[in-house]
Amino acid sequence: MIKGFNSDVFDSQAVFRRLLTAVACPGTIVDIGIDLICPEPLHPAAGAVLLTLLDFETPFWSDIENASVSLQWLRFHTGAPYTRLKQHSLFALCTDIENLGDPSLFNPGTVESPDISTTLIVQTKGLDDTGRIRLTGPGIKKQNFLKLEGIDDNFIKIRSELYLSYPLGVDMIFIYDRTLVALPRTTKAEVL
Repeated sequence: MIKGFNSDVFDSQAVFRRLLTAVACPGTIVDIGIDLICPEPLHPAAGAVLLTLLDFETPFWSDIENASVSLQWLRFHTGAPYTRLKQHSLFALCTDIENLGDPSLFNPGTVESPDISTTLIVQTKGLDDTGRIRLTGPGIKKQNFLKLEGIDDNFIKIRSELYLSYPLGVDMIFIYDRTLVALPRTTKAEVL
């Protein structure tokens, strides 16, 4: 079994601070700031985020085969229970962007408890801050732009419809290698 963090406490705190920066400043590409080796097909940033956020009380869904080494690694280091149903997950990981599907199939939370929604983590083929996706909303001065390589425009358009349901919604973290960018449910994303 590949080890997780070098230091569970210090590494998870460092990753959590980087993740908070990304959520507070949507569209800002952030490096995870630590070295981490993960089993394939996990990108280091995805592994770091999941090791930081998952625990025995956070149901987790992924498009990776349940018996895979990477899911066994995550369960071993976090104790997170695996669910086969997207809408029952608090966290979800998509690695197969060719078959990404509809983000509205994940749990948007309820009006009484919007915090029980799914946080969707999507591995991409690259992140760039000069793309055709325009971001506006809290934490953005005027507008930011984003390119999510391999992510179909239709996925972003469906996500834009979810934005209209605030406070319900699905928070998203897009990953490439050691970097991540956050799209909280409060961020408006438009494909130009």
